[in-house]
Amino acid sequence: ALSSTPLLHPRPRMTKYWYCGSDPPKFVRDHVISVYAPLKPTMCYSTSDSPSGDEDARFWQSEEECSCMPSPAAPPPSPRLPTKIYFCGQPGVWPKFDRALKANKCYFSTKLQKQEVMDAGVNVYPDEQSCQCHPLPSPPPPTPPPRPSPPPPTPWWLSSANAPYPPPSPPSAPPPPPPPPP
Repeated sequence: ALSSTPLLHPRPRMTKYWYCGSDPPKFVRDHVISVYAPLKPTMCYSTSDSPSGDEDARFWQSEEECSCMPSPAAPPPSPRLPTKIYFCGQPGVWPKFDRALKANKCYFSTKLQKQEVMDAGVNVYPDEQSCQCHPLPSPPPPTPPPRPSPPPPTPWWLSSANAPYPPPSPPSAPPPPPPPPP
């Protein structure tokens, strides 16, 4: 006998595709996220839209397969010990210090950069052994004052060689007195 109840045909099951909030399909990126709150990167979401044509997103067939764990973060960089640079206490680096430096002494710094010291005209050394500092050369002695120049030559018309008259002779002694009478 036929039953009077209508036969229920099962509806075709809709396929769901799962994706991570960090990697949503184009449809979700273009339409859903702009309307709703942003997706959480580590959560799985589902859509019934076919992923065909969306090569940018990664999909899973079931929620159990969906794995949205972030990739392990790179380990933090190991703390680098400050680099020591060695240099001589030459005048180029004097403005960088609040105390007097000696040009013939080797100094080191962990705060100054190699290029900064080199730009000041001072050599940088990799270690204390190679740091060769020499005293600054003494300034040259002051130059002596110039010698006085000889007087200019006497013009020919004033020179004694061309005088029209000989120079006067010194006065002569008076004549001796006459001898006494006999």
